[in-house]
Amino acid sequence: MKIYCFSGLGADERVFGFLKLNLSYELIPVRWIKPIEGEVLEEYSKRISKNIQTTKSFGILGISFGGVVAQEVSKLVKPKFTLLISSINSPIQIPFLLKVTPSFVLRIVPASLLKPPSWIANYMFSAKNKKVLQKILLDTDPHFVKWALIAFKNWKPKGINLNCFFISGLKDRIFKPTNEGVKIQNGGHFMVVDLANEVSEEINYFLKCYPSIG
Repeated sequence: MKIYCFSGLGADERVFGFLKLNLSYELIPVRWIKPIEGEVLEEYSKRISKNIQTTKSFGILGISFGGVVAQEVSKLVKPKFTLLISSINSPIQIPFLLKVTPSFVLRIVPASLLKPPSWIANYMFSAKNKKVLQKILLDTDPHFVKWALIAFKNWKPKGINLNCFFISGLKDRIFKPTNEGVKIQNGGHFMVVDLANEVSEEINYFLKCYPSIG
C-alpha cells in the first residue's frame, strides 16, 4: 500500500528517507506546489490533493505543518488512515507567538527574514542531527514559508472530525504533545530524523494493529 507523505514547513522529502517501514508499504513524498497569493489552506489542500492516486487503497502521513495539510487533504480523498507526526489537530494548538502576530505584519516582513538563524533553528527543533536540518532549511523556499505561516495562522478547519493517529514528542518545543496517540519520551520536533527508529517502530505497530487496514 502507498502512503502519501507531506513534509514539514522547513523540510522536504529527505526526512522520510530515515523511516524504516514494513515492506508492504511504500512512502510516496508529495512535493509542495506553488501557493497562489492569498490562498487559504483548504484551497491549497484541494489543489495538492490532485497529486494523490485514489484508485487503490492508500494512507496519508504528515509531519508538522504537513500534518495540518494532511488533515485537510484526508477530508477530500478519504484515505484508509491518516498518520500525524509532531503535528496538531486544532487551531488552539497553534504556537502563541504566531497566533498573536497580525497577518498584515507577516505579509510585510521580507520573506528572507522568516528563516531563523541556525542556532535558533537547532534549539526550536531540538535537533541532534544538525547537519541534516541545516541542509534542509538552506533549501527551503522563504516565499513558501511566508505563505504557509499566514495560511497556518488563519487555519479554520471545517467538516468532519478525522480519526488520526498521532505520534508526538514530549520534548517538542514547537508543538506541545497532543492528548491523543503515543508519546516518544525524548522526541523533539525533528524526531522523525533524530529518533527515526523509535518513530518507525510506532508507525509499524499502528499499521499492524489498525483494524481497517489491509
